[in-house]
Amino acid sequence: MSWGLLAKTLRIVSTLRYNVRMNEEHAPALRSDLNATETRLTANIESVEVRLKSDVESLETRLLERIEKSETTLLREFRKSAISFESRFRANQVLVEGFSDRMVSLEERVSDLEQRN
Repeated sequence: MSWGLLAKTLRIVSTLRYNVRMNEEHAPALRSDLNATETRLTANIESVEVRLKSDVESLETRLLERIEKSETTLLREFRKSAISFESRFRANQVLVEGFSDRMVSLEERVSDLEQRN
C-alpha cells in the first residue's frame, strides 16, 4: 500500500470512529473492528516509515561515496594537468632565458658597431 493511501484510510477510519451513529447492539463490534483496522494501518504506516528511512540512508551513503569518488578523480586530473603545465612552463622559461642571453649579446654587438661608426 502506498503512503498516501495508508494515510487516507487512517483518516477515514478515524472519522468513522467518531462520526458514525451506531445502534447499541452493533457498536462494540464495529468499534472493535475499527480499532483493529486502525492498529493495522498504523503498523503499516510505521513499517513504511522505517523502510523509507532505511532507503533514504542507503541512498545518502551511496551518493556521498560517488561524490567522494568524483572529487578524488577531479583532483587527480587537476594534479596531472598542473604537473604538465609546470613542465611546459619550465621548458619555456629555459627558452626565454636563452633568448634573453642572445638579446644581451645582440645588444652588445649593436652597441660595438655603433661605437665604431
